[in-house]
Amino acid sequence: MLCIKTLYEKKYILFFLLILILSGCSDKPITFDDITGIGDDITEVFGKDDSDNYGDSKSVAMLEIPPSLDNPNYSDSLKVPKSIDASGQILEMSDAPVLPTYMDMTIIKQGIARWLEIQSDPVSLWPYLNQFWKSQGYEIKVNEPVNGILETSWKKNEISFSSESKLVEDEELNYNASREKFRVRVERQPDGYSNIYLSNHIMEADDVINNKIIWKKKNSDISREAEMLVRMMEYFGTARDVAIDSLNDSERNDKKIYIDLVDFYGVPAILIKDSFSKMWREIGLSLDRSGLLVKDQNRDKAIYKISTSILEGKEKIYEIKLTNRNDKYIVTAHKVDKLEKISYDDARTILKHIVSAYGSNIAKN
Repeated sequence: MLCIKTLYEKKYILFFLLILILSGCSDKPITFDDITGIGDDITEVFGKDDSDNYGDSKSVAMLEIPPSLDNPNYSDSLKVPKSIDASGQILEMSDAPVLPTYMDMTIIKQGIARWLEIQSDPVSLWPYLNQFWKSQGYEIKVNEPVNGILETSWKKNEISFSSESKLVEDEELNYNASREKFRVRVERQPDGYSNIYLSNHIMEADDVINNKIIWKKKNSDISREAEMLVRMMEYFGTARDVAIDSLNDSERNDKKIYIDLVDFYGVPAILIKDSFSKMWREIGLSLDRSGLLVKDQNRDKAIYKISTSILEGKEKIYEIKLTNRNDKYIVTAHKVDKLEKISYDDARTILKHIVSAYGSNIAKN
C-alpha cells in the first residue's frame, strides 16, 4: 500500500512540473489538448464529473451571504398597533399606509376649540405624529393609536432664577422654573379626514420644601397650541407662511359663547346654547386642558369618559354626558357605575374645571 501511495504522489508531482515547464518555454496559452494523453488518471486531478457534454455538468451550491452583510429588513419601519388588550399590550400589528405627497389640511377654530383638519386617516397619520413630537424634543409617554390618544412627557424649560431670588441654595434647583407637555387626540371623520386636537399643559415652580420644587398647574397656553399646529402643518409638507395664514383665517369669525353652571333639578349642570357639533369639540378640548383627561369617547351617545384624581386623590374614571334640552344642551358628570351616584359636590367640582377651561371666551350676559 505504501508503494502504491508513493507512486501516485510521484505522478502528481511530475504532472505539475510538466505544466510549469511548458508554460515557461512558450508564450502560447496552454490548452486542454496540450495535456491530453498525459495519463488516464488526469480525471483524478480535475474531478471525474468533467465532461465534454455541457448538459452533464453539475451545479454547486450558491454562495451564502453572511448575516451581518444581508439586506436589512425595513418591513417594520411603518408598523402600527392594530389591536391591544385591556392592559395596553399590543396584540397585532398592521402596515401603516404611506402619506400622499400632497394632503389638504387647514386649521379650524370654533369657540375655544382649535384643531387641524387633515386629509388622511388616523392609522396613516399615527407614525408621523409620533415622529413629529420627537422632532420637537419631546418623549412619548402615552401612545394609544386604537383610542387616538398621544401624550408627551414633561419637558423642562431651562430658565435660571436671578441670584437675589434663589429658591434654594443648591444652584441646580434654581433652574426649570416651568415645564410643559402636550396631549393629542385624533378623531376619524366620516369624509375620510382626521381632526387633530392638541392641548397644552404647563406647571410652574411655586415653592420649595425640603429642597424639592413644588409645582403648580397653570392655565393652558393657547398660543403654544396654535404654534404647534402650525409646526405640525409644516412637518406634513405645508409651507410655514401658508400654515400661518390658515391660523389667522381661523381667528376671524371667533365669537364668545354663553355658558353657565346651574342647578338643574338638583343636579349640577353646565348650560350651553350652541350646536352639538361645536359644543362636542369645545367640551372635549376643555376636558383635556383642565386635566380631566379623555380616555374614551362616543359621539353617537354624546359621552366622554375621563380620568382624574382631583376628587379622591387617585385616578378614577367618570363620564361626561351631553343632553339636548329644547334649543340648549346640558353637560353633566356621572360615575361609570350606574348603580353608584356621584355626589353633588364632586359633580360640581368636575364641571367647574370644564368651565374654567373656557377662559375669556365666556360672554358676560
